[in-house]
Amino acid sequence: MTFRVLTGLFAHETNTFSQLPTTLDNYRDFLLAFGDDIPETIAGSMLELVGVQNVATEADWDLVHTVAAWATPSGPVAREVWDLCTGRIFDAARKDGPFDGIVLALHGAMTTVDHDDAEGEFLAQLRDIVGADVPLAITLDLHANVTRRMAALADIICAFRTYPHIDQIETAERASRILQRAMTGEVHPTVHLARRRMLVGLDHGRTTTDNPMTRLMERAAKLEANDPGVLTVSLHAGFSPADFPEVGPSVAITGDGPEMRYRTFAEAYMETAWENRHFDSNEYLSAGDALARLGEATEAAGPVVVADASDNPGAGAYGDSTFLLGAMLEAGLENAAFGTVCDPEAAAALVAAGPGTTVTVKLGGKVDPIHGPPLELSGEVMAVTDGIYVAQGPRWRGVTQNLGPTAVFRVGGVDIVVASKRLQCTELETFTHAGIDPAEKAVVAVKSMHHFRAAFEPIAAAVLIVDAGALATKEYARLPYKNLRRPIFPLDLD
Repeated sequence: MTFRVLTGLFAHETNTFSQLPTTLDNYRDFLLAFGDDIPETIAGSMLELVGVQNVATEADWDLVHTVAAWATPSGPVAREVWDLCTGRIFDAARKDGPFDGIVLALHGAMTTVDHDDAEGEFLAQLRDIVGADVPLAITLDLHANVTRRMAALADIICAFRTYPHIDQIETAERASRILQRAMTGEVHPTVHLARRRMLVGLDHGRTTTDNPMTRLMERAAKLEANDPGVLTVSLHAGFSPADFPEVGPSVAITGDGPEMRYRTFAEAYMETAWENRHFDSNEYLSAGDALARLGEATEAAGPVVVADASDNPGAGAYGDSTFLLGAMLEAGLENAAFGTVCDPEAAAALVAAGPGTTVTVKLGGKVDPIHGPPLELSGEVMAVTDGIYVAQGPRWRGVTQNLGPTAVFRVGGVDIVVASKRLQCTELETFTHAGIDPAEKAVVAVKSMHHFRAAFEPIAAAVLIVDAGALATKEYARLPYKNLRRPIFPLDLD
C-alpha cells in the first residue's frame, strides 16, 4: 500500500532577549524553498528533509513537500514569516489530502511575535485541519524547549542525538520509520514528557565528552534495544535564552501506547538530569584569561581556536561584540584570524575601498554597545567577497551560507572577516572562501559555542572557550527573565 505523507521544515531557535526581529529576509538569506523546488534545493545537504525523502523512497510513499525554511537565531519570528510558512503547510493539508501520515522538521524553540510556544500553536492549528487520528511525527533540535502542548499533539518526537548537530538525516529517518510502522497499524505511538525546574542542564547537550548527556544517551540506546515498546527516547537540553514558562531540559519517550511505564522511564531520566544539574564540561574564560593561556598550547601543531560563546549568532547573539577582538588587538597577536564581526556599515566601507587600501572604520558594537562598543581601527583591506559559499563541514554540509558583502580587514597581525549578515562560525569555509587558511594561523577566533568543534577541532592545537559578556552569556542572572516558572535552577535553586 502506498501512503500519502505530508512533510515540511519550518524551524527557528528564538532568543527572546534579542532586539533583532526575524524577518522573511532572514529566511531568504539561509533557507527558504517551497513545494516542488525543495528536492533540488536540499539535494546533497545535511537537512532533515533528505532523511524523510530517503524513507519515502524505501517505503514507496507519495510524499508532498510544502516548505523548507530556516534562519539564523535572533528575536521573535515576524507574523509574515509565520503566515507564509505555516500557510503553505495548512493549505496542503486542506487541499492535497487526505494524508495517511505527517512528518515535520521543527526546532522546538521557536517564538513568534504572537506565540510563545510557536510549535505547540502550529501543531494545534494543523490538528484542527487533519484531525486527531492522522499519525504525526516531528523531529526536533537537541536544544528544543518541548512543551506539554507539543507532546500532546505529536505522536512521535525524535530529537538530534549529536551536538555539534551532524545527525539531522539519521534523526529524520528514525522518525519516518516509526511513522511508517504507525501508518501500517503495527504500533500506536504516544509521547510521554518529563521535566524538572531547570533552566539549563545535561551539559547543554554536548556529546563530544563523557557527561550526563552521553551517559543518558547510552541508557536510552539500551532501553530501545531491550524494550520493544520503547520506540524512541528523545533527550532535550533546552534553549535557555527564551523567556517563557516551559523553557529548559526535558525527556520525551515515544512508546507503543499510553502505558504508564514509559512515563516512569522519562521521569527517571529527568531525575538523573536533576542530580547532575551542576555539571558543565566547559571552562568559560574572560577574554584576558584566554589570551594569557595561549602560550600553554604552542607545542602542538595547528592553531589555538578561541570561541566566544557569548557572542554566538547561533544562540541569537548579535555577532558584533568587540570585547574579544579588542583584547586580541591589544595583546598584539600575530598570524591570527577572527571570524566574524557582523557589521554591514563597516563591511560596505571596506568593500567599497577595495583590496590594498588602508582604511579607518568604526567596527562592531552597532546593535547594542553594552555587549562591546565600536572599535575605531585602521588597517588594510586584504580581500573582498560576496560572502556566499557552500559549507563542506559536518555541521552544514551542502548548505549555501551567505555572509553578504564581506571583507578581510587586517589590523596589526589579525585578519578580521567583516560580514554583512549574521552567521555562527561553524565552517572552515567562512575563512577559506576569503583566502584565509585557518590551519596556517597561530590563533583563530570564532563566534560559536560548540558547533565550531565539528570542523575546527580536527585542525586545532587547543580550544579555549570565552564568555565575554555578550547576549548569549552563561551568566543567566544578567538576563531580564520575567516569565519563567519559579523557582528554577540555577536562578533560585542550587
